[in-house]
Amino acid sequence: MEKLATRSSMNEPDTEFALESERNLMPQKKQHIDLSDPNLSSLILRLAIPSVVGLSIHALQQVVNAIFVGALGAQAIAAVSMTLPIMVLLAAVGQGIGVGTASFISRHLGAREYLEASRGASTALALTAPTGIIVTVALLPNLPAIFASLGATPTIMPVALDYAGTLLFGNTLMLLNIVSGFIVRAEGDTRFSMWAMLTAFLLNAVLDPVFIFLLHLGVRGAAIATLVSQIAAIGLYIAYFTKLGGTVLVRVSHISLRADRIRQLALVGAPATMTSILSAFAVMLLYGAAAPFGDDSIAAVGIAVRILMVGALPITGFCIGAQAILGFG
Repeated sequence: MEKLATRSSMNEPDTEFALESERNLMPQKKQHIDLSDPNLSSLILRLAIPSVVGLSIHALQQVVNAIFVGALGAQAIAAVSMTLPIMVLLAAVGQGIGVGTASFISRHLGAREYLEASRGASTALALTAPTGIIVTVALLPNLPAIFASLGATPTIMPVALDYAGTLLFGNTLMLLNIVSGFIVRAEGDTRFSMWAMLTAFLLNAVLDPVFIFLLHLGVRGAAIATLVSQIAAIGLYIAYFTKLGGTVLVRVSHISLRADRIRQLALVGAPATMTSILSAFAVMLLYGAAAPFGDDSIAAVGIAVRILMVGALPITGFCIGAQAILGFG
C-alpha cells in the first residue's frame, strides 16, 4: 500500500503548488489551448498561427521604423540600419534564455510538474534582468569602436551613436519581453503574446512620427518610440503574470538558482543563441561590404535586411508555436 501511495503521489501535481493555487489552477487551464489534444494538425495551427502573426508584426515594426526614419535621409536610415546587427546580438541572449525556458516549461507541464515549471520561468526572468544590465553597461562605452568596425562613415557615426545609445537603455526591457513571450507561448497562450506584440507595434507606429517630426528629435525620437512600446509590452506581461493569467506562476518565491536547473535552461538555449549570433555576424559582413560604396549603399542593405525579416520571421513563428506541443509530449 505504501508503494502504491508513493507511486500515486508522483503522478500528481506538486503538493506545495496544488495547495497554494488550488483555486486558480483549474479555471486558468480553460483559458488556454489543451496541449494534450490528439488532433495534432489542428493543435499545431491553433498555436502556430498567433505566433506567426506576432513575429510578422515584429518584422513590420522594423519596416515602419525604416519608413519614418528614411524621411530624414539616407544617412539616418544607414545609421539606424547599422544598429540592427547589434540589436540582433543582444536579442540572441534573450532568445537563448527564452528557448531553453520554453522547453523546460512545456516538458514539466506535460509531466504535471507545475511547481517546477513555475520555478523555471521565475528563475529565467530573474537571470534575464541582470544579464541585460551587464550587457548594456559593457556595450555603451564600446559603441564607437563597434560602429567603426562595421564601416560607419564620419557622417553616419554621430547619428548611429545617438540612436544606439538611446536604444540600449531599453535592452533589459527587450530581453524581458522576449523571455516573457516564450514563457506565455510555452503554456499554450500564443494569442496573448500576439496581442502584446500588436500593442507594441501600434504604439510604435503612432509615436514614431510624433517624436521624430513633431518633437524634432530625429533618430533619437525613433529610439524613444521603440522604448515606450517596449515598456507597454512588458506592462502587459507583468499584468498577465501578477493576475495569474496562466498556469505557470511567476513569483519571487519560485526563483531557484540551482546549478542543475540553470544548466537545463542553458544547454537547450545555447544553440538558439549561437544561431542568432551567426545571423548578426552575417549582417555585419554585409554592412562591411557595402561601406566602401558610401552611405546610400549602407542604407540600401539596411532596407533589404528588413524586407528579408518580413519573410523569415513568420517561419520562425511557426516553429515556436509548435515547440510547446513537442515539449509537452
